[in-house]
Amino acid sequence: MSNKHSSSSEPAKRKRRRGRRRTILLLVKGLLLMGLLGVILAGGVVLGYVAALVKDEPVRSREELQQKIFTNYLTGFAYYNDGSLIGQLRASEGDRRLVRKSEVSPYLINAIIATEDKYFFQHKGIVIQSTLRGALQDLTNQPVVTGGSTLTQQLVKNTILSHEVSHMRKAREIFNAMRIERMFSKDQILEAYMNEIYLGKNANGSNVYGVQAAAKGIFNKDVKDLDLAEASYLAGMIQNPGAYSPFNNEGYKRGKDRQKMVLDRMMENGYITQAQYDEALASDLKSRLAKPAKQAYREVPFLMMEIEERAARALVDAELKEKGRDKSSVERNEYRQLIEEKRRDILRNGYKVYTTINKDVNTIMQAVAQDPKNFGKNATYTIRRANGKTEKIENALEEVGAMLIHNKTGAILGMIGGRDFNVEQTNHATVPRQPGSAMKPLAAYAPAFELGLLQPGSPIDDSPVLLADGKTGSHLPMNWNNKFHGIMSAREALRMSWNIPAIKTYLKVGIPKALDYVKKMGVTTLVDSDNYAATGVIGGLAYGLTVEEITNAYATFANRGSFVDAYLIERIEDSQGRVIYRHEAKPVQVYSEQTAYLITDVLRSVVNAGTGTHIRQYVPRKVDIAGKTGTTNNNNDLWFVGYTPELSMGVWIGFDEPHPIPDRDKNVPMAVWGKIMKQIIDKHPDLSPPDKTFAKPAGIVTATVDSKSGLLPSELSKQAGHLITDLFNQKYLPTKTDDSHQKARVILYNGERYLAKEGTPDDFVSEGIFFRSPDPLPDSEQLAKDKKANVKPLDWEQRLPEKEDPRTEVAGAPAAPTNVTAVQSGKQVTLSWKSGGEADLIGYRIYRANGSNGFVRLATVKDPAVLSYTDASANGGRYYVTAVDITGQESAPSAAVSAGNSTGTWEVPTAPGQTESPLPEPNDPTGIGNGGDPIAMPPSAPKSLTLTKVQGGWKLQWKRNSTNEQVIAYNVYFSPDPATGYLLLESVTGTSYVHMSEDNSGTYYITAVNSFGESPQSNSVAAH
Repeated sequence: MSNKHSSSSEPAKRKRRRGRRRTILLLVKGLLLMGLLGVILAGGVVLGYVAALVKDEPVRSREELQQKIFTNYLTGFAYYNDGSLIGQLRASEGDRRLVRKSEVSPYLINAIIATEDKYFFQHKGIVIQSTLRGALQDLTNQPVVTGGSTLTQQLVKNTILSHEVSHMRKAREIFNAMRIERMFSKDQILEAYMNEIYLGKNANGSNVYGVQAAAKGIFNKDVKDLDLAEASYLAGMIQNPGAYSPFNNEGYKRGKDRQKMVLDRMMENGYITQAQYDEALASDLKSRLAKPAKQAYREVPFLMMEIEERAARALVDAELKEKGRDKSSVERNEYRQLIEEKRRDILRNGYKVYTTINKDVNTIMQAVAQDPKNFGKNATYTIRRANGKTEKIENALEEVGAMLIHNKTGAILGMIGGRDFNVEQTNHATVPRQPGSAMKPLAAYAPAFELGLLQPGSPIDDSPVLLADGKTGSHLPMNWNNKFHGIMSAREALRMSWNIPAIKTYLKVGIPKALDYVKKMGVTTLVDSDNYAATGVIGGLAYGLTVEEITNAYATFANRGSFVDAYLIERIEDSQGRVIYRHEAKPVQVYSEQTAYLITDVLRSVVNAGTGTHIRQYVPRKVDIAGKTGTTNNNNDLWFVGYTPELSMGVWIGFDEPHPIPDRDKNVPMAVWGKIMKQIIDKHPDLSPPDKTFAKPAGIVTATVDSKSGLLPSELSKQAGHLITDLFNQKYLPTKTDDSHQKARVILYNGERYLAKEGTPDDFVSEGIFFRSPDPLPDSEQLAKDKKANVKPLDWEQRLPEKEDPRTEVAGAPAAPTNVTAVQSGKQVTLSWKSGGEADLIGYRIYRANGSNGFVRLATVKDPAVLSYTDASANGGRYYVTAVDITGQESAPSAAVSAGNSTGTWEVPTAPGQTESPLPEPNDPTGIGNGGDPIAMPPSAPKSLTLTKVQGGWKLQWKRNSTNEQVIAYNVYFSPDPATGYLLLESVTGTSYVHMSEDNSGTYYITAVNSFGESPQSNSVAAH
């Protein structure tokens, strides 16, 4: 029974089991359906949420995305003319250098992939698991070991989006990452990422971006050369560059821990072996770190700032030209804005700027600028601002600006912007200052030579000239020694830097025409008001000139009259190595070769025997140098601009806030110039060969002319000794004979010289050969306006008066002088008397008698206003005085007087002048007499030449030749080094000459000249 029962219940049991399974299955299916519906619902919600977050995000085109992720701020570089690196161009973003994926160490690529995104080559921009894990870490504040973002997402964050932390930014990041993955290859994305990432600071403390800049800045290697240890350390820094910096102990320790994690990931992903792992982890990276390098903006800041400016200007000018726009038509503000925009491009876009700067030359120049021994003491002074307020300037540096230019190419080889960039950032080589006398060759003499108005031997009258003055009506410019020297050659005027001849030459050329020549030589700082300033030629300009432009202008003379604009930028390449700018020279012939040589030869005289002789304390005389000093009237600015056949250099010295430079520092510009040039010639003779000289072109001849008129000598020129021999441009040789000389009798009256009337006694006149003044001297009315104009030129007594003696005859002889006294002091006797004061009185005669002779005429006093006479050779005796009028009538003798112990009895003659001593002949002021018949041959050598040191120079004296040799002039010769030949300084008629020179070495000799030739040389004398 039981078995049957059991047997009948089995089907029922099976049926019940099937029912339960069916129920469970239905339940599971229901749950799955509900779950699926939930997921769909949740997904819809999520998708809706994400869609809401990215609804305002623009759908960027491929071109826009490419611009965003592949355009980086790149580090640019500047280079010397030999291709060596000057330094990085500054960029506020830091150092960044582009690199191709193929140029990156495989170790670094694998380390980045293993650590930052191990599924990089599989995903489509995002990894769901990583994103969820990142979200979980974010929600639960768990520490981040590996980020939830893929490399693509990180690239989006760094290049397209901001770094804000929000769900919206994350959604936009995912959205853009997926688009990028569809548009670009994995290699392109990885390359962009490696060039973009921030990797902390380099050894100098500058920010570095991208793996190449990081490799150079941290390990001083190219990124392709990184080994596993270095690569794994760099990859570890990506997460937190500041925390893992190897340049401090704590950072390095944390970085090594992070490196271990990177190596672990690389092992897990099969990139390295255990042996490689162990070796890399054990590596000591401290010893491999880059050392702080000299930074260009610290070492040569003036140069780097100038490179930025010049590079930007070169590109802007090129673009304006390409667009057909005239640079001069662009307004100043617009041009400045274009420059600044282009400067930012240069600093951001990885440009390579190749300059003309010679590294060694620039180093020499910086060393001189940075040595305080080369400059004067710091100054403290008070200035008055334009608003009337005073300001105290304390401890101001005596600043310097200098520029060295290669003559033929215009290439700037070196520059000095200042002494200390930290004190003053103004580049003193490129800002204008008043040029002082350095302007004279540019604006006066070179244009005058070119136009044929002057040649080196041509005369210029250094005499007073009144200039119009808007304030007081007239202005009288002065020379630096407050004297007027009379007629001199252009060579002499420039040699000693006299102001008046330069001003007269400037006016003779015409100011606008003169300044046109200056502008043709590259000067851009002149303004309209300079066309009306007669003193502009000595530095009275509105703004002045820059060191660069004045040096460039002088280089025109060295370059045979051809102006080649100075330049600093040779070429510019973009980040891809394409040349986007290359300098092209455009020479302009400003002067003829003959003018360039003549002005150069005169400027040689400045250096060898003039105001520039201090140069020779540094550069030997065998080196051919021409140059000019420059000093403003108030000594606020000091200059020396000089050149050799190959190089030109200008040096300026002064204070930023203008203040007089002390006299002790007057040679500083020449010292700076000389020290620099000496080192360049010694160390780099190829740049300026010491034996090279300025080549004389065809058409330069030597000629002798009248020194007062510049015309061919006349017989009177020769008799007066007014001859000068110098160089000429053959086309401007004079063809007319001098007619400015005249024999005349001259008398002095009230301090003025007049032509004597026919009956005036010979002993009251000066008879000889005189020359007409080429320029009228200020008249009495002008003298009243400016008392300084009363200063007569040194050759005043050689000039022919224009007017006759204005006195008229008064009937009868003049009255005898009264109250005659005689006072003896030693061997001198001084006579004094009172005059009758007749209107036609011309002077007095002095008579003396002694124990063995009667009264004889002793002397003539030629000025009726002079009422005393000193007998310097008195040996006792008696005197009387007579007065003489314009017709020669002589008064009765005065009462006789004596001084000291005199014996004997003398009777005063009733008719004066019964016994007279013979008077010197008019052309023989020494009273030697003819001494025989004239000799028809050149004179003998002058005798007894001596040399004496006087203030500001050396005085030569010698004995006059015999009158029968008919000497008409003496030639004065000088040589710094007799082995190199002698320079003719001057032709003079007297027996003395002062050579104004600070040079304490050199040799002199004299020759005599007559109508038959030149004598042998005198004895030589040397300065010591």
